[in-house]
Amino acid sequence: MAIPLVVIGKNMSKLDEAQQKLRFADYLLQRESPEIIPGAMKHILQAANMAVAELLCMDDKSSVSPLLIRKKLAESENPNEKEFSTYFLELWKMTLNPALTRQDVANAYKRVKMFLDYVKSVRSTI
Repeated sequence: MAIPLVVIGKNMSKLDEAQQKLRFADYLLQRESPEIIPGAMKHILQAANMAVAELLCMDDKSSVSPLLIRKKLAESENPNEKEFSTYFLELWKMTLNPALTRQDVANAYKRVKMFLDYVKSVRSTI
């Protein structure tokens, strides 16, 4: 599957940028080389950060602190946000794991994609 080249810039929304990051990760996961696994995980984490920043209405200058974000999501009454709060910290830890497998990254991709779809649905109702 070929990825259309899109320049990520100021005219793209955070959700569009997050979607593009997931496309890059998916592209990398389709490759046979194990060296690409950390790169795919990096794109997935960036997509998760962008989705969370959009959901919590954080500006571009705000830094994403995994512990604070986890706490903020856990305080939500929404089950999607509560569930992702636990996984968000795991994503950050995964990027430091040298024994990360393709399956680990594929599972992370699926969970972040589901969360991104949830954030899009929330934003479309506003």
